[in-house]
Amino acid sequence: MKSKTLIRSASNKFSGFKGSGNVFVGFDGFIDNILRPVLERKDSKNFTPITDIVTFANRIRSGSGKSINIEIVKERSSLGGNGPIMADSLIELDNRISIAGSFGKDRILPIFKPFTRKCKKAVSIGGPGITDAFEFNDGKVMFNHPQSVLDISWETIIDKIGLDTLKDMIEKNSYFAFVNWTMIPGMNEILSNLTTLIKEAGGERKTVYIDLTDPRKRSRSDLKECTERLLGMNEYADVILGLNESEAQQVAGVAGAGTEYHDIKELAENIRLHLPLFAIVIHSIKQASVCAKQGSFILSGPYTPEPKLSTGAGDIFNAGFFAGFIAGLTLEECLVTGTMNSGYYVRNAKPADKLALLDFMRSFI
Repeated sequence: MKSKTLIRSASNKFSGFKGSGNVFVGFDGFIDNILRPVLERKDSKNFTPITDIVTFANRIRSGSGKSINIEIVKERSSLGGNGPIMADSLIELDNRISIAGSFGKDRILPIFKPFTRKCKKAVSIGGPGITDAFEFNDGKVMFNHPQSVLDISWETIIDKIGLDTLKDMIEKNSYFAFVNWTMIPGMNEILSNLTTLIKEAGGERKTVYIDLTDPRKRSRSDLKECTERLLGMNEYADVILGLNESEAQQVAGVAGAGTEYHDIKELAENIRLHLPLFAIVIHSIKQASVCAKQGSFILSGPYTPEPKLSTGAGDIFNAGFFAGFIAGLTLEECLVTGTMNSGYYVRNAKPADKLALLDFMRSFI
């Protein structure tokens, strides 16, 4: 199927879907500081930013054995974290969200309130982390201050939400997104306990979207255990594992899928052969791929060399893909809603609502 035909089919189906998915999202929460390092200061108001990671790295390297000063300009602070960013986009695409996240220790902080007011239910389980995100045209460099996010555990979740309330949230939602495995050391135990609740809930089969969030700082044994927990969850729910290319390489390593691949479609196929979840989804800067029982597909997305904002783009892709899935699109068509949702976001520095996304999609037909 040619891409324009695929985009037309996806946009028509997505436009025709008038329902809403009930989605439960957990469990992180960050405040994102969006930063630009200065290459040259022209005057008090104007500067030329460093636009690529190599130049930034070389500037830092030049200070080795000496010292160096790099000016940083903060563009803005906003809600962050994989869960809140993905959930916010899902809301804009007409889904109903219940979320448990790190929005404030004793109360939901003001920066999160515009988002949490849009949720069907929002519960804070602790204080947020902080991310200093350096934006470049070819990617981003993020310095995380996880703070209380590191302390999230099954016990803290139950303490803040209550077991009966959590069971009710499992039973009354059809779709789930559990994200930021890397930043939550207790996530393997959390996944195991959630699997038990999903099993006990019975009824319709649930769908769970998982995002690991760059697990390179976690041990390979922890990551291997995570894949085993996901296989256990997949017995009782359809588990979609969403990965960027770097994360996919790491998962392939612990799953025994090898490191050789021609493109991300082959990488997704290799992973699913050794990690037979419902679907493996991989997104890179220019392409996205999915492999499932229904087949494997790859799609080039609407790449731009000069993004206004890339922090959160992977979460926005996840939201677009999942929104398409909830709307009944084929997995190949979900690649369209995923890449287009991300493409709109990096161009406009904000998530698209459904009408804006449809207009953006149709501009490529």
